[in-house]
Amino acid sequence: MTLILVCHLMNGTSIGYLSNMKKLTCCFLWLLFACSSSAQQHGQPYQFVQLVLNDSDTLSAELMADLLNQSGSKDGLYHWRNRLLFYGKEEEAMAFYEQSKIRFPKAEVMLVREPFYVFDRTRCTDGKENSRKRDHLILSANLVADSAKQQSYLDYHRRQFDEWPEVSEGFCRAEFQQVQLFKTGRQLLLVIDIPEGANFEELNKRTVESNPRVDEWNRLMSTYQEGLSGTKANEVWVRFEVMNVE
Repeated sequence: MTLILVCHLMNGTSIGYLSNMKKLTCCFLWLLFACSSSAQQHGQPYQFVQLVLNDSDTLSAELMADLLNQSGSKDGLYHWRNRLLFYGKEEEAMAFYEQSKIRFPKAEVMLVREPFYVFDRTRCTDGKENSRKRDHLILSANLVADSAKQQSYLDYHRRQFDEWPEVSEGFCRAEFQQVQLFKTGRQLLLVIDIPEGANFEELNKRTVESNPRVDEWNRLMSTYQEGLSGTKANEVWVRFEVMNVE
């Protein structure tokens, strides 16, 4: 795969009390399930399109800009190694999906429609969203291949809001506007929305302040997740970089 795109990491490379991206193994183990409806961004359903590219696939800024134009979007592209993500409104995602299948016939192209977990500000005592625009942080990991463990993981997280309310209370304190988890096969896609321009490092520290149950949750969940193909040893959660095609 030849990549001719300019990629930029969003501000902040560590999560909570973890010092760097190599230690993402546990930091998002608390960002997990409950049953939910479609992902919402200020009332608009958002979806993912993921392309797993081949070595022969060539990307250019012009091609990706054209794909975005065909989908009716101006941004929403993210990248990690040979994986390309589009994150946008339902109709934009469908258009991007159809065009991607045409432009990249050898790539694995998948549409990921609905999250299995959604936290939003209605879970907080103030119940208010920040009216500012949002920054999206997108990360990914795999569930382990053991089907029994996968089911146990699902069972735990369907009950998270009732049995582990400290997790969502931490999100409230951190001013997270929305936290969503999507799943395709064993792959997890995590989206955290924070107010645009906010310091994620500082916000995320609040999730664990005086909140030991989150540490307990992390230890419990660490047995259910592993890194994507291509991750380093002991690396679990990886962060997708924002793509600039201008």
